[in-house]
Amino acid sequence: MAVFGADRCGAAAVEFALVSVVFILTLTFTLGVALVIFLQQQLDHATDMAARQVMNGTVQKGAYSAAVFRQQVVCVNLPTIFSCGDTIVNLWTATEATSPGGYYSFVKSGAAGLVIPQLSNSVAQYSVGVQGSYEYLQVIYPITFLPSFVTSLFSSQTYNGVAAYMAVSTAAFRNEQY
Repeated sequence: MAVFGADRCGAAAVEFALVSVVFILTLTFTLGVALVIFLQQQLDHATDMAARQVMNGTVQKGAYSAAVFRQQVVCVNLPTIFSCGDTIVNLWTATEATSPGGYYSFVKSGAAGLVIPQLSNSVAQYSVGVQGSYEYLQVIYPITFLPSFVTSLFSSQTYNGVAAYMAVSTAAFRNEQY
């Protein structure tokens, strides 16, 4: 019996088996979070670029429809991992007002975050405004490729019946005198 207690031949394999599961889960979670942060940053960039084109009158002069705006202004600035068909774009003209009107109508009543509209481009709002008007651009991308237990940590939203983390990017601006 003393021989088995002193034998250390398989100790490293047993220790690796115990630690490797936690290591792989930690590594997977870290890579998933890094990917979500990267996608959020890319969505922010595309939203900024689209807002600039509305702000300086390019979209108004081109008379872009909502679908053309989404395809040719927003989606061209997104990486190929994004599906343009799943990208939801809302553009509102807001009034200059204090709470509860104006931009405050896009904030949840408890000021705990932004109001998320229906997740469909068929009911999306699209109003480019005119010179000097106040605009609010909201671009939403549902990230559905994460495991459901990870998605449930971040949000409880669903998109097309699948648990999804909603990456949301917004821009509030006033159109220039173009």
